[in-house]
Amino acid sequence: MIKVNQDDYAYAVGLIRAKEIKLLDSDRLNRMIEAPNATDAFKVLTEAEYGYGNTENFYSFEQALAEEMKKTYALLAEIAPVSEVVEAFKRKYDYFNVKVLLKAEFSGQETPQILTDTGIFGIEQIKRIIRERDYNELSPIMIQAINDIYDTFSRMRDPQAVDLIMDKASYAQFVNDLNEFDSPFLHELSRIIIDITNIKMYIRARSMNKSWDFIGKLLLKGGELSEEFYFTEFDKSVEAFVDDLRQTRYGDTVKRGWELYTEKKNISGLEKLLDDFLMRYIRQSKLITMGVEPFIAYLFAKETEIRNVRIIMTGKINRLNDDLIRERLRLGYV
Repeated sequence: MIKVNQDDYAYAVGLIRAKEIKLLDSDRLNRMIEAPNATDAFKVLTEAEYGYGNTENFYSFEQALAEEMKKTYALLAEIAPVSEVVEAFKRKYDYFNVKVLLKAEFSGQETPQILTDTGIFGIEQIKRIIRERDYNELSPIMIQAINDIYDTFSRMRDPQAVDLIMDKASYAQFVNDLNEFDSPFLHELSRIIIDITNIKMYIRARSMNKSWDFIGKLLLKGGELSEEFYFTEFDKSVEAFVDDLRQTRYGDTVKRGWELYTEKKNISGLEKLLDDFLMRYIRQSKLITMGVEPFIAYLFAKETEIRNVRIIMTGKINRLNDDLIRERLRLGYV
């Protein structure tokens, strides 16, 4: 167990509070949405000093977002009293890179230009690890996932297996890392993430008429809602599952999300509401004057901000209706 001394975060929190002022608020995001085209929307973003990439071409917005995320992690790594706190959040980028590399290997294609340099391992380093199958530097969870993927793909030849196994392992790694800290906030955060991830996956899989064998293999362990709960609910309708959630903290959110699904036949509304549920928990960190909570909240704030910018820019490029873009945005920290 890694001890978290709240007083050690005094300097970090002071710096983060100053950084929070520069987060993109709803007014700035609305300016992007209401811009007449993608070029003008991108200009609003560059005014906020986003990234170091090409600011002339709006198609370079992904580069700007990647640079902003990398810059954020560099800042947090520099001021973190305990480096493992930042590393716990960086590992998911390593899982993404490994997933991309394995899918490219199985398909016999060149490595796509979508690898990210935000993880613990650099791009060239992770490419070497996978190419040479030298896993000594990887975590046991990632090693097991890679071995399972090779075994499963050799039997099924199904690229989807790569996504399913690696995505579950990534979440399991994240939860495992958070639970290594002596922090009630991080433990609670991990439970909420497990639950909302399982709820999203369960309803999506049920809507696709997937079997329990399929669903059971994807469920994450360690949330408030046990695997037994989902197993019991499998013999019921999804409507009954939503109704049985009413006694949990997620009840109202899932009910509203299911109403949106039945209306629009699209699960994205439910996923957005659950993401917003998580942000409301993170927002409680505004009340903390010193500790790990504001430190982690800032990271979530930046990731949500970047996600919203991506939604806006993609929408503007594809000339989506402003209201449609707006309804897809996640709840921000500011």
